[in-house]
Amino acid sequence: MSEGPSSLYPQEVSLTNCDKEPIHILGKIQSHGYLLACDPGSYKITYCSENIDQLFDKNVEEILGSQITDLLTNPTAEILKAVDSSEKMSPVQLEINGISYLLIAHINEGNLVVELEPFENPSDPFKYQDQLSEVVAKLNSVTDEQKMCDITADLIKDFFDYDRVMIYRFDENWDGVVVSEAREEHLESWLGLRYPASDIPQQARKLFLRQGVRIIADVKSEPVSIQALSGDERDNPIDLSISETRASSPVHIEYLENMNVGATLTAAIISKGNLWGLIACHHYSPKLVNYYQRQSCKFLTQVFSSQLVLSKANVLLRKVNRAAVLRSKLLEKISKDWNIHKGLTKGEATMLDITEATGAAVMLDDRIATVGKAPSEEDICGLVELLKQDKEDWIVTANLCESHKVSDSLKSYASGVLCLFLSAAKKSALIWFKPEKIETVTWAGNPEKPVAVDENQRISPRKSFDKWSVEQSGKSDPWYDYEIAAAKALKENISEIILEKYEEVKELNTLLRNAYEDLETFSYSVAHDLRAPLRGIDGFAQILKEDYFEQLDDFGKSSIATIINSSVKMNQLIDDILEFSKVSQSEIRKDNFSMAELVQETVGFLHIEQDFPNTKITIDKSMPQAYGDRKMVLQLMQNLLTNALKYTKNEQAPLIEIGHTVRDQMDYFFVKDNGIGFDQKHERRIFKLFSRLVGDEYVGSGIGLTISQRIVKKHNGEIKVISEAGKGSTFLFNLG
Repeated sequence: MSEGPSSLYPQEVSLTNCDKEPIHILGKIQSHGYLLACDPGSYKITYCSENIDQLFDKNVEEILGSQITDLLTNPTAEILKAVDSSEKMSPVQLEINGISYLLIAHINEGNLVVELEPFENPSDPFKYQDQLSEVVAKLNSVTDEQKMCDITADLIKDFFDYDRVMIYRFDENWDGVVVSEAREEHLESWLGLRYPASDIPQQARKLFLRQGVRIIADVKSEPVSIQALSGDERDNPIDLSISETRASSPVHIEYLENMNVGATLTAAIISKGNLWGLIACHHYSPKLVNYYQRQSCKFLTQVFSSQLVLSKANVLLRKVNRAAVLRSKLLEKISKDWNIHKGLTKGEATMLDITEATGAAVMLDDRIATVGKAPSEEDICGLVELLKQDKEDWIVTANLCESHKVSDSLKSYASGVLCLFLSAAKKSALIWFKPEKIETVTWAGNPEKPVAVDENQRISPRKSFDKWSVEQSGKSDPWYDYEIAAAKALKENISEIILEKYEEVKELNTLLRNAYEDLETFSYSVAHDLRAPLRGIDGFAQILKEDYFEQLDDFGKSSIATIINSSVKMNQLIDDILEFSKVSQSEIRKDNFSMAELVQETVGFLHIEQDFPNTKITIDKSMPQAYGDRKMVLQLMQNLLTNALKYTKNEQAPLIEIGHTVRDQMDYFFVKDNGIGFDQKHERRIFKLFSRLVGDEYVGSGIGLTISQRIVKKHNGEIKVISEAGKGSTFLFNLG
């Protein structure tokens, strides 16, 4: 259900709707002006101010419904027909009943709005232009922001002769602070005072942004109501957003009366399309500044705004150029040894130098390096985990404790944080820290009580503007645009370096993989081709043993035995190499199968009862099913069981246990023995190719465990061993 115009117009402004007070449709104008509004097509007058009869020999009832072109004489009436909806008409000076007025017209929301206000020609227009030119020249001569504000306040005061002129700047919360002031000597200084955002609510800020300049000629004068052609004006209010004579909110008028102000002029300072602040002029008696003077103030404010933007741009450019030079140095350091941690945090130039932060950290490859005053690594890890929850890949805050609800213990290092993640996974990050800045802020009155409420719950502005000092904590200095821009640029540079290094490693990995595949093919080929000459060596050695053994001396007999034993060992080694190559080159085919049945099959295949009659083997028949390549897992289990049998054969009561367990919340199958064991420090060595921890008293080539590890890796699983010399070994594995 849509709301009618009257529902948009509160009969009483209360605490709950103050910020929504429709100040653009108050239905009143200031007492020094006059208003007529008509349909821009028919020129029929649909609205007029109640005081309009003071200008014309007709009462309000006669004027409403008549033609505005009949009311105003030519050429003014003809000029109205040329009013464009996109902008205000150039003012027209006319005389009514011997008094000079300025007529200002514009079209807004379907109404042609015509306003008249008293006008006096300046005594010396050329002198006025010279003064204006001088002011512009002075404004253009300054580059420092604070000096620019001070000079502007002085020039505006001299030019328009208000008792007090303030440059009023908004912060990120729309609270305002007086950053510069020019005043009469007898007045108390308001320089540095802060005012809560409620003093200039959002709808007033929007109108300032749209209108540019605004006056209240007499705070104490009664505003003049507007009458409508049909019905109550409140039922169909006229939009006075850009009206020159629009009346002010009763709340605002009361606010000014509480400050003993008699008249005001306010101009919007606009920076890059946003409301940076206001030039607020106060007079302690009524003061009417004519339209041309107001436009001059608007023009001067625009010059000030332009200089402000230019000054900020120059500062930003200097900062950006400095940051670019520093980034080049950082990248040069990183490129020397490809150490990002060291390159960003060590040496004369560090990542800290591109911002105004006091501490910084780089988190990369599960390692943290810090520079300056930074939190502990534990706190940084916790903070990064918290910041990961944000949807954006970069986070900036000057009040971390409030914005992310972290512990107060971080305040001294990181009340302000700028964090940029280097990847979508958010595992790596560049982070800068600013400490808490405790400062005393002086408000104009108690900021906790910006308004008062009477017994009818009607809102009333505070009456006291006594200085109220508050200690502000928990916040850091703000993060400026150039700091964020420099940090983002460094992030891009680091990301490019990581990507470049990744591509380099990827290329090397491809070359290594190709070389490894070639080596496996070569080893398979060599092992296969060695079979024929080895058979020849073994065959002829056997002939020599059978036919000539008795004719040989002891050395000859020993040599023949050595040749035959070496042939057997070499043949076994070739078998192992071929088996290793076969595992490496085989395609994996996964399926579900019973691990208990596979173990029983392996035990039967190895003829354990016949070859190892004293060995006891226990099998956990409740082992869960496995998922993998059954043929490869059979070979894995055979290797582990053979290994266990070999190293328990000399025990008095050899025992082998095969089962399933859970460690660190991970499932593992295991083969446990009570054999000779080994020192745990060798746990990685035993999986290396041809690596053995024992002598020739135990047969083997040292390749069985390497094959076992390769099978597990092909399943994306894990294999490890727990052992102690003289107390046996436990091999654990899973299949991913």
